[in-house]
Amino acid sequence: MNCRDLETELTPYLDGELPAGARVEFEAHLASCPTCPRNVEVERHNLSMIRAAAKAAAPVAPEDFKLKLLASLRTDSERQRRGRLQQLTAMAAGVTLAMVVGHQAYRSHQRRLYEQDAAMRHARQFPLEIEQSPEAIERWFGGKVDYRVSVPRFPNARATGARLLQVRDKPAAYIRYDAPRQMGLFVYGDDHDVDVGTEPAMATSNGYNVVSWREGDVVYQLVTDLDEQDIRGLVPGSQPAPSESLPPQPTTLDVRPASFQH
Repeated sequence: MNCRDLETELTPYLDGELPAGARVEFEAHLASCPTCPRNVEVERHNLSMIRAAAKAAAPVAPEDFKLKLLASLRTDSERQRRGRLQQLTAMAAGVTLAMVVGHQAYRSHQRRLYEQDAAMRHARQFPLEIEQSPEAIERWFGGKVDYRVSVPRFPNARATGARLLQVRDKPAAYIRYDAPRQMGLFVYGDDHDVDVGTEPAMATSNGYNVVSWREGDVVYQLVTDLDEQDIRGLVPGSQPAPSESLPPQPTTLDVRPASFQH
């Protein structure tokens, strides 16, 4: 694949519509080309702005809808009014419950997809674009993504470099660490579409453990082949849990690492 081929497949790639084989060729070219990655990030940013504008312009229900409905009900007899109100309440409760359950299921499914994609991208060992100190890495990401990238400091692990990648459809900062085993940290913006909370939670994907947490609208996903005891060992003073007591995955870690904060 050359640069011209990449331009013709850029939109399907950003929309997630490229077949697996074409996507591999596309990303292989990105990894070796000095100019195309920046063009891809510019186009991705433009699409994000267009989608955000469309989302902001989505229509909402009229505020006087409830008042008109109640006024209509008052024209019926008291018994009919009470019966209809009960029916409407039950219907609204059912619709609300279905929406809440459906939205939560969607967000959980999205979390699993992002965990899988982060694990696969970490495994591919893309070449780094910068290999400097954590402070230099933070400065390097300035202006390249729409959020501030802070590099977490972990005990017994050292940030060695970084590059721009993506996790599914989101531009992401990727930070590589040297530890007992190599770790990769993805940082991307998310307005709570993905079911990630403020407390670190661990899941497994493609042979890796993936620890996810968020700070505001920024999600962090740490990908490593360390086991849970070793991951807990990143936290000063915490004791690894016995393996036989581990609950089913995904597991919510019962500590919030101080090193996750910045």
